[in-house]
Parts: sequence; C-alpha cells; structure tokens
Amino acid sequence: MPARHGGTDPEAKGGEAMQHGEQPPDEATGRTGPGGPEGAGGGRRREPTDGAAPWELVVERFRGPVGEVADPLTWGLDLDEETLTGASAHDVDPVQERFLRSYLSFAGETLDVETLHSRPGDDAHVLEVVRTALSSALAAPLQGDTSGGLPDDGDDDAFVDSYAEYRAAMRAIVEEVDTLPAEETMFVVDGRPAPSVRLVLRASAAVYVPVAERALVVSGPRGLVDRVDVVTRPLRSILQGDG
Repeated sequence: MPARHGGTDPEAKGGEAMQHGEQPPDEATGRTGPGGPEGAGGGRRREPTDGAAPWELVVERFRGPVGEVADPLTWGLDLDEETLTGASAHDVDPVQERFLRSYLSFAGETLDVETLHSRPGDDAHVLEVVRTALSSALAAPLQGDTSGGLPDDGDDDAFVDSYAEYRAAMRAIVEEVDTLPAEETMFVVDGRPAPSVRLVLRASAAVYVPVAERALVVSGPRGLVDRVDVVTRPLRSILQGDG
C-alpha cells in the first residue's frame, strides 16, 4: 500500500501528537479514531507521551490562525476529537504539522477540519493531501463498525477473515479515490470565497483551501462540507475556550 502525503504513514516514527482521543491509524488511510478519556469541550484528550515535546512548546510552534466550524450546534455537530501534531527533527513532509477539529453529527457522521501549518510544496502534493482526506471520510463508517475491535471469540479463522475483509475494503476505497479528477472551485472561509481543490465520491467530499501561509482541509459528508460555516481563530483562543 503506498503511503500518502499528508496522512499518517503507519511505518513512520517521527512527529509528536497531543490529542483529544487516539487509536492506532489505519494502514490504508492514516486516520486515527476516537478513544481515550473524556476531556474538556466535549472532545477527548490524551496527554503527551514520553519523548514528546512539551505541550506549550508545540502550541507556541503552531501559533496562529486555525480552522473550525463557526457554530457546530447549528449543524447538529459536537466536538469529538481535537489533535495538535508537531513535527520532529525526523519529519521531511512539511504538512505533518497540523491541527485537527473533528466533529460528530447527531446521525453519527464525522466532519473534519484540519489546519496545515505549512502548505504543500506543489500541486501533486496538494492532490495527495485531498485524496487522503477523502479516503478517510469514506473509511469512517468502516472504522465505526470496528471501533469495538475485530471479533475475538477464540476462532482464529474468523478473526483473520474479518481483518482481511476490512483491509480489502480500505484498499478498495483508496484505489477508487486515486482515479478521481480534482475540481477547482471556491470555498467560503471567514465569510469570503477562496480558491480551493475539491474531490467528491458518492456522499463524501474533501476540500483543500489555502489560507494565508497555511491551508485548511475540510472533509466528511458532502452535505455538511458544502454547507457549514468555516472560520479561523487563533489557536490559543480555541484551546482556552475548550478549557
């Protein structure tokens, strides 16, 4: 399975992440799912692990505007996960530094708003970022089905079959997304239309929007992606608001 730019390579070891909830990323999409103890602001928080940069240093390094949904409750959304990932000395991908706000709808759908600390270096990298986001959005129902873990009733054959089916479904999603043509369109951020790159497959969509020196990636159900009000605010004001 080729690793994607802008996602989490399961073999990579670099980067430091402080998250409102985490479980190991899926190998096909690099998406991390919710988990862990409840934190402030409705999301889930995991404290820094051994060897990670101190929280304040990561926040200071990422200081500046980040994206979020302006009024989540208007759209039936609640904050489910919040992640700030800092780069390490071993990172070579500039978009590894990112801030995620992941929302869960009353219907159980996931909408992600990610802020990339640095923009990708070229159009091909941008497209890989959008493809990864769309693959993650399409994979979310599969991950929900396995959030309680794969069957473990002592039947080794059943376990292997279930895991193989899950991996095959994830690979099929990635392969289908890789064939999609990108659409250049406008996306509204802070009340102003901005140029964007968009991918749509079935009922899911992902949009990449340059904002100042950074970029936003919004992904999830097409109806929500196309309608929610996305705004930017200073990172510290968002974190303080959660606390």
